[in-house]
Amino acid sequence: MSTPAPGSNQITLYALLDSDAATGAYKFVLTVGAESAIDTHVTLFPRRSGVKFGMAPLTSMFLNGENDRRVRDGFRNELHDSDGLVVHVSTGEWLWRPIINPPTERISSFLDVNNRGFGLFQRDRVFQAYQDLDLAYEKRPSYFVEPKGDWGEGRVELIELPTTDETNDNIVASWTPKNAPEPGKAFTYSYRITAGLDMPQMQPNGYVLNTFEAPARALGSPEPVKPGARRFLVDFTGGDLAYYATDSSQVQAIVSTTRGQITRAMVTPNPHIDGLRAMIDVALPSGETTDLRLFLRANERTLTETWTYIWSAP
Repeated sequence: MSTPAPGSNQITLYALLDSDAATGAYKFVLTVGAESAIDTHVTLFPRRSGVKFGMAPLTSMFLNGENDRRVRDGFRNELHDSDGLVVHVSTGEWLWRPIINPPTERISSFLDVNNRGFGLFQRDRVFQAYQDLDLAYEKRPSYFVEPKGDWGEGRVELIELPTTDETNDNIVASWTPKNAPEPGKAFTYSYRITAGLDMPQMQPNGYVLNTFEAPARALGSPEPVKPGARRFLVDFTGGDLAYYATDSSQVQAIVSTTRGQITRAMVTPNPHIDGLRAMIDVALPSGETTDLRLFLRANERTLTETWTYIWSAP
């Protein structure tokens, strides 16, 4: 560790790694502030072939939330340090994947080349969602990783592990290169992790604030609801959405599914968040799993990040 000068908000730390899989050295430059950042420089030497590397790993906890009530906990409706994964892909698109506490281990991969960034975010900042005076989950920071240089072909990997206890970090996100580093050969990379609360500068458009799901119900129209259909409600806020909330007829919900059928899609104003709520109904044969994608558009202009979700029909 280098001793910082008086009044400095920066400190440099050094570390060595020695394990059966790899050896190497790390340099960390930590800058503290309203948003703190740590610049990391790594050189590793793999000791054997086929080692899976999770670069810039982040861990978090998710027990339950608005989109996942599988595990209940008395008076606290939500218990999580993060409620979603953010991915900034090389094409410029921003993705949001709400995280869950699955009944069995679940691994999701987001393939990319020279990924621009990823992170685990806590977006629900309302105390009433958590009702925890001691742990203050609404004040937990978000973390965003920005690669430095080209990281090549690989994937952002999200691992969700089942847990019945809020003391377990059951969520892991990292970048895994397509080709494992060669044994005995230096493998060097750098990245920055930024920690903060809202970090609105991270993306230019509207973003997902809430995700809800429930059985699909009739809306007072003669249009029938397919048996077993699932309804998803996604709240978008930020960007220019306050303007479009005054006339949501200009806005389209652009939805796709890898399996099944989208039977209904609509957008309505949500004045409580100065934004919009998208509602979609999805019909899927029993036992099948689908990947859903949803974003908002007006006059061929993309207004929001892309909400992605995995749903398995019972």
